[in-house]
Amino acid sequence: MKKRLICFAALSFCLCMLLGNVCASAVVPYTSYTYDVNGTNIESPPAYVPSAVINTSTVTEKFNRGDNENASSRYTASDASFSGIMDFCTDSDGYIYITDSNNNAIKVLDKNGALDLVIKGFINDEGIQDSLSGPRGIYVTDTEIYVADTKNSRVVIFDKRGNLNCIVPEPSSDVFPEASVYTPIAVAADKAGRIYVVSSTTNYGVISLNRDGSFNNFIGPQKVSYNAFDMIWRSFMSDAQKAKTAKLVPTAYNNLTIDSEGMIYVTTDSIDTGKQQSAITSRSKSADYAPVKKLNPNGSDVMSRNGFYPPSGEVMVNNIPTAEITTSGPSQIVDVALGPSGMWSIIDKKRSRIFTYDANGNLLFAFGDVGDKVGQVSAGMLSAIDYQGTNILVLDQGTDTITVYKRTEYGDLIASALQNTLDNNYTQSIEYYKSILQHNNNFDSAYIGIAQILYRSGDYEESMKYCKLAYDTENYSVAFAALRKQWVEKYIILIPIVVIVLIILITRFLKYAAKVNKAGVKYKEKRTVKEELLYAFHILTHPFDGFWDLKHEKRGSMKGATIILVITVLAFIYQTMGRGYLYNPYYNGINFLMTILSVVLPVALWVISNWCLTTLFEGEGSLRDVYITTCYSLLPLPLLIIPATIATNFTILDEMSIVNLISSFAFLWTGLLLFFGMMVIHDYGIFKNVVTVLGTIVGMAIIMFIGILFSSLVQKIFSFGYSIYVELSLR
Repeated sequence: MKKRLICFAALSFCLCMLLGNVCASAVVPYTSYTYDVNGTNIESPPAYVPSAVINTSTVTEKFNRGDNENASSRYTASDASFSGIMDFCTDSDGYIYITDSNNNAIKVLDKNGALDLVIKGFINDEGIQDSLSGPRGIYVTDTEIYVADTKNSRVVIFDKRGNLNCIVPEPSSDVFPEASVYTPIAVAADKAGRIYVVSSTTNYGVISLNRDGSFNNFIGPQKVSYNAFDMIWRSFMSDAQKAKTAKLVPTAYNNLTIDSEGMIYVTTDSIDTGKQQSAITSRSKSADYAPVKKLNPNGSDVMSRNGFYPPSGEVMVNNIPTAEITTSGPSQIVDVALGPSGMWSIIDKKRSRIFTYDANGNLLFAFGDVGDKVGQVSAGMLSAIDYQGTNILVLDQGTDTITVYKRTEYGDLIASALQNTLDNNYTQSIEYYKSILQHNNNFDSAYIGIAQILYRSGDYEESMKYCKLAYDTENYSVAFAALRKQWVEKYIILIPIVVIVLIILITRFLKYAAKVNKAGVKYKEKRTVKEELLYAFHILTHPFDGFWDLKHEKRGSMKGATIILVITVLAFIYQTMGRGYLYNPYYNGINFLMTILSVVLPVALWVISNWCLTTLFEGEGSLRDVYITTCYSLLPLPLLIIPATIATNFTILDEMSIVNLISSFAFLWTGLLLFFGMMVIHDYGIFKNVVTVLGTIVGMAIIMFIGILFSSLVQKIFSFGYSIYVELSLR
C-alpha cells in the first residue's frame, strides 16, 4: 500500500509539472531569445509576459462601471473610446497619455487603465477657442504634457490637469534650407526647458527650440546614404540635369526620447538597408548607419555599442519567420523607450518584436510575435513603446490597443543584477548573475557582468575565465593587460635577463652559421645536412649569389629542401594550436590534414606549374631546381611565424596589429625570395620573370580546376559503378 501511494504521488507530481509547462507555453505566445557571439539565435526564459490589453472596450467598461468617479462625472462614454492612436507615453505615477488622432484629443488613463482626463479644446494665448489637429507625438514630464500638434505645425504644452501652459509655434522659415515644411511628429524636453522636435519633413537632424519658438540648432544630422556610381555620374551632369534628379539628403529621424541626464535617444528607419546590415555583420561600433543613437546636447553620438553586435534589432535578418509572415532585411526601428536599471528597448516594426539592451549595448532579451493572441500584435503595426514602472507597454496601431507586458522573475533577476552593478554592490550583482545562469546558462551578458565585476575587484585571472565563457575578447583583453602588468612588476628583473640571453644566443648562432657557410665555399661533391640547412640563412640576405650557388655549387639538396618544408608545416601546425586566446577565441581543435595540405599543396602546385611554364619559356631550371629553390625560400615563414605565435600569448587586442605585421612581413620576405630565386635559376630578366610568375599563378589555378574536375569525374564513375553493382546484386 505504501509503495502504491509513493508511486501515485510521483505520478501526480510529474503530471503537474507537465501541465505547468503547458500552461506556461499557453500564456506566452512567443519565444524570448538572445544572440550569441556567432549570431546564433538562442532561446531564453521569458523576461516579460503579457498581462493585460488596453483598448476602447476595456476603458469603456471601466468608465461605465465608474472605476474613476471623477472622470465619470465629467465625461461621456464616447470620451472613453479612442481610435487612430499615434503615440502614447507614461509618467512616474504610471498614468498613460494617449494621442487620439481621429478625435483630435489627448486621453489620460490612470495606472489601472481607467479614464482620468480628456484634453480637446482649449483657450489659446490670444484668448480664442482652439483645438488640436492630428496630434501624433507626446511626451510627459513631472509637471507638463508636450504634444506634437502635427497638422497645426506646432507644439502645445499643457499642465497635468489639461490646462494650456503655452504654444510653441513653428520656427521661422529661414531656419530650414530650401523652405522645408515643418511637420512635428515627436517631441521631448529636458530639465533646462529646451524642446526637441522630430519633423518628418526635415532631414537636418533633431530640431532644438526654446519655449517661445526661437530656434537653437539642429542636433545629430544623419549620415548621407549615397551610391558611389551615382556620385560619379552626377559629376558629369549639368546643373539642369542635377535639378531634375533626386537629391542626396540625410535620412530623417522618426522618434525620440530623453533621459534624466539630458541625453537624447533617437531612432530612424530610413537608412540604406544594405549599409545598415553591413554595420551589423561587421559589428561596427560607429554611429554611421545605426538605427538608434544616443546624442549629447551637442549632437555627438555617445552610445556604448559593446555587445557582440550593435543595438540594431535583429542580427540574423535573412528570412526570419514569424507566426504569420516571413520577413527579411534589417529591422525597422520606429521607437525607443528607457527603462529601469539602465535598460532600454527598441521596437522592430517589420517583425513586431521588442529588443532590450543594457547601458553597454548588450542584448538582454528579445520577444514578440505576430498573431491575434494576447501578447501578439498585428503584422507591421507595432509603433510605440514605453515603460510603466517595471512593465513594458507597446502600441498596436492596427487594432488601437496597448498591450501590457509584466516582468517575470527571470526579468527581475536581470534588473537586480544591473541595478546592483550601477550601485557598485558587486557582491550582490554576482549572486544575481549566478541566479540568472541557473535559469539560462546561455545568457552571455551574465558571464560578461560577472567578469567585469571580478575585474573591478582585482581578480583578473578569474575575470578572464568568465570572459572566455562568453567569447568576450574585449573585456578579456582588458583583464589580461592588468594581469600582465602585475606579472611584469613581479618579474621585472628577469625580463631584461631573458631578452639579453636570447639576443646573445641568436647572435652566436648567426655567427656560427656564417662561419660554416664561409667554410663551405669550397666545392664539394657531397655536403652534410647541417651545411645544407645553415646555407639557407645565407640565402635570406643574399638571394642572388645564394640561389646561384644553391644551383651551381650544390649548396642545397632535395633532403635539405624537404626538411625546410617539414619545418614550415610544423610552424603552421604550431600557429594553429599555439595562438593566444585573443587571436583564436573559437579554437575547437586542429585538422592536421588540412593544415598540412594548406602548405604542401600550394608548394606542389607552384613547383609543377612553374616548371611546366618555364620549360616552354626556355627556363634553365629543372624540376629539382624549382623544388629546392621554392622550399629554401620558405625559411622566413617558420623563422617569424613561430615567435609571432609565441607573442600572441603575451599581447592584447591593441597590439594585435604588430603581431600581424610580423606574419605579413614573413610572407612578403618569402615572396621576394621566391621571385628572385626563380629569376636566378632560370636565368631570366625582371620583365620575363614577372610574366612567368604571373603565368605560374594562372597555371596553378588551371591545375586546381582540372584536379577538381577529374576528382568529380572519378567520383561520378565510382558512384555509377556502385549503382550498377547494387542493381545487379538485387536482381
